[in-house]
Amino acid sequence: MTKQKLPAVAIFDNYWATTLAFVRSLGEQGVPLHVYGKGAGRWSRYCTARRSCPPIDDAQQFLPWLRERVRCGEITRVAPTTDLIAFYVSMIREEFSTEVQRSIAPLNEIENCLIKTRFSQLCAVSGQSALETVAPDDVDGAVSMAGSLGYPLLLKPKSHLVVGFIQRGRLVKNAQQLRGRFRQYSVVAGQEELAQSYPELRRPMLQRYIPPTRGRVFSISGVKDADGGVLTACLSYKLVQWPAHVGVSMVQMACEDQKILDAGLQVVDQLLSRGIFELELLVDGEHMYAIDLNPRAFGFMELDLARGANLPWLWFRTTLERVLPLAQQPSGASMAADLRFLPFLGGFSLRRAKPRASISMLGRWSDPLPKIIAHLYLLRHPRSVVRSQLAATRALRKASPFALSAQPEGVSL
Repeated sequence: MTKQKLPAVAIFDNYWATTLAFVRSLGEQGVPLHVYGKGAGRWSRYCTARRSCPPIDDAQQFLPWLRERVRCGEITRVAPTTDLIAFYVSMIREEFSTEVQRSIAPLNEIENCLIKTRFSQLCAVSGQSALETVAPDDVDGAVSMAGSLGYPLLLKPKSHLVVGFIQRGRLVKNAQQLRGRFRQYSVVAGQEELAQSYPELRRPMLQRYIPPTRGRVFSISGVKDADGGVLTACLSYKLVQWPAHVGVSMVQMACEDQKILDAGLQVVDQLLSRGIFELELLVDGEHMYAIDLNPRAFGFMELDLARGANLPWLWFRTTLERVLPLAQQPSGASMAADLRFLPFLGGFSLRRAKPRASISMLGRWSDPLPKIIAHLYLLRHPRSVVRSQLAATRALRKASPFALSAQPEGVSL
């Protein structure tokens, strides 16, 4: 298959690591990239067409527009870079060609992944331990149910589909705080119809909290073919996240543990039949809890790419034909990647005796403009940037020599 014959992929642009990794990966393989909207990706050397689109977080405008573009043949493949994009594409799955449909997860699977209360119930049914989660209807019910979880506990959205990512989880220390913070979330403008279809998503849920001194969050990331199964999978863990307790990974460390990897893939096989995935497992001693499953690309994808797992390219191939699992799985080399902003000009040494490469989540210098623009975009909130970078740097300095020697690569902001 020549590069000229490869079908184009629609990229819905933003400034985040997930999209930049997708653009670079497919661009290097010669896949034509049609970039919609404004963001860092439209300045990529691999962008073959720049186009406009309605706001992605406005389902009432965006979804009919996307359906029409698929029907007329302008869009044949959509990169699954965010929750909303994966959800929208699944909603109009029947509009795509048969060969592309085999790479798109059915809507019920996407719902089971993105709605955390459903995800928790299904993890328990599939034989995996589920972290205790309750979904009260009002504040009195929340205070009553909190007794079974104990304080502190996590108060967080059931899903970001209708309330957006501004609404994040919070650590609640007592009943008084819970009464003051438990309320319905506001619906993102343009998502009113989705809120009517999923009214329960306006109410938060409660979840048992395991402090980082006891547990560690591991990620099992990879891609599945609808017929071939899991094509490749990598294991890594969060060294630090921001905001603390509920935020995104700031430093993602690669590791190897077959027991954890096998347990995570069992959950994936139960809930998701195809596509890119990232499952989060909370490991507390001998106990493992599946806490989140993202049915799309994820922020530290550059780490997997550096380890030899080219997930965007494998996903693209599944839109053309059946793909078999890789004969050689990604190895655990000795690298560390972090998502820090401050050292993005180059690598750094985690241990002076053994330098390690630092991989930035936000692009590569082989495609410089998106990398620069994405980093500058972070400076909209300089105070938060500085605090998160300091937290990441402290975590790297505190990492034990044994832990570092066991890790191949990591990613940073």
